[in-house]
Amino acid sequence: MNALEKYKLAGEIAAKALQYAATLAKEGALILDIADKTEKKIAELGGKPAFPMNISINDIAAHYAPIAGDKIVIRKNDYVKLDVGVHVDGFIGDTAMTVRPAGEDELILCSRKMLEKALPLFVPGTRISDIGAVIEDVAKEFGFKPVANLTGHSLSQYDLHAGYTIPNIRNSIHKVFEEGEAYAVEPFATPGAGMVKDSDQIMIFRWMADRPARLPEARKILDAAKKEYGALPFTKRWLKISNIKMETGLRQLISAGALYPYAVLKEVSGEPVSQAEHTVIVGKKPIVTTRLS
Repeated sequence: MNALEKYKLAGEIAAKALQYAATLAKEGALILDIADKTEKKIAELGGKPAFPMNISINDIAAHYAPIAGDKIVIRKNDYVKLDVGVHVDGFIGDTAMTVRPAGEDELILCSRKMLEKALPLFVPGTRISDIGAVIEDVAKEFGFKPVANLTGHSLSQYDLHAGYTIPNIRNSIHKVFEEGEAYAVEPFATPGAGMVKDSDQIMIFRWMADRPARLPEARKILDAAKKEYGALPFTKRWLKISNIKMETGLRQLISAGALYPYAVLKEVSGEPVSQAEHTVIVGKKPIVTTRLS
């Protein structure tokens, strides 16, 4: 398979896994069960996780990956953001949707329309700034705000954030899309302030560099991070180390600059956030790899 075929396969697997996750995301469901089952489904379909499944609820906008023993359950009125990433030989499909057991509402419809309006613009010659303007206009049409400091991003082999960002607001980025480039487009909408902040929780990490580590557990984590996941993110739940030793080792590695930590992100005013996301390949007719035909 060539690169485009691998992008398409990763996208197809991600789309199927996301749809499967949506069937599990019912009132009373444990989010830990959803993450475990969805990541297992990815493997069954022939892919590998490009990052730990994110299940972020209400004002939590991103980066919540359930931990071992996680007791959080979905409630009727929760806005549940399901974010799935799959790779095939490092070529990535990244897709997300928001579900709500009580039923879809304007907030969910808004993020979906933001995405659908943006996708046709991924043709050679479009500027990144054109995308942000369209997304922001849709949010205003619904009476919501886009989340200003969350963005889409370019993709390349084994690289989730490959250099370019796609802001969900008006901007002055004049980068012009070129044929064959891959992007994850992910608008976020909220009735709140339209900004997110880091929380104290960190559940996802990425290898950055080899560094000396005093604790054996830290050395074990760093070795696994590099050999098993490379430049792609991993989560605590994937590490087979006792919790106390794991936390100590992770802190040491972050302090040493060996691991990059992804803080759980929360909307600053405490309002709910909805998300929609697809992966698209730039072309005269854009190829949305994560949309099932």
